[in-house]
Amino acid sequence: MYGMFSGKFRICTAFGIPVYLDMSLIFLLVLLVMDFGSFSLGLACAMSLALSITLHELGHALTARSFGYQTRDITLSLLGGCASLAGMPRKASQEFLTAVAGPAVSFFLSGAAWSAARFLPIENAWLWNVLAYTFWMNLMLGGFNLLPGFPMDGGRIFRSVARIFMSRPKATYVAMVVGRGFAVLLALRGLHSMLTGGGWGFISLLIAWMIWKEGWREYVQSVQEEQWGSPWEYSARVSPPPYSDGDGDEVEIRRR
Repeated sequence: MYGMFSGKFRICTAFGIPVYLDMSLIFLLVLLVMDFGSFSLGLACAMSLALSITLHELGHALTARSFGYQTRDITLSLLGGCASLAGMPRKASQEFLTAVAGPAVSFFLSGAAWSAARFLPIENAWLWNVLAYTFWMNLMLGGFNLLPGFPMDGGRIFRSVARIFMSRPKATYVAMVVGRGFAVLLALRGLHSMLTGGGWGFISLLIAWMIWKEGWREYVQSVQEEQWGSPWEYSARVSPPPYSDGDGDEVEIRRR
């Protein structure tokens, strides 16, 4: 899923971690700019979206680094941000903190945007609109990722708590089942949106499919790690941005 359309481009390096922009997100950002009516406002909001996803993923990556787990790169795509960890934290407490770090960054950015907008002169409508978008987008980004759609952040938090009572493979299985239930609801929501004229319902379907597929893949890996005794180098995390579907609802995702 790293190159959904044709490829990705390296845009910067943050804390020694390469950050890539997938062509699919470039397509989305162009649509976002056009949707705002004002080119400058749309461009500013698009940049805010990309920066917010990057910072969300850096929250995961730097927390994992503090536990000794490195991040190969971060990729921003249509379905969100993906921090490719060289290995998933093994302790339940480490996984909990790594998973919750992304939403925590998003909520912090939301609060910072709200605080800045509160003291901004009302005459500066352009900047106020950018801050308002940043506030709502990060609020929804953080909130959505706390839902139990394993392997989204909320699903990983759920698994880390479940590991107190059962083995890692069994906790992964339970988290996968709960996540698949969430995926079904998300897919139904996407279908309803498409049938009623919503513009972004297909994104919900893509997210649901990825949760369904990646949850099972991670469960299989947890079983193999238990049997072979060493973690594989493949883990990653996806934190999707909110997308408007035309009816005021928002959607997003996270993946590994």
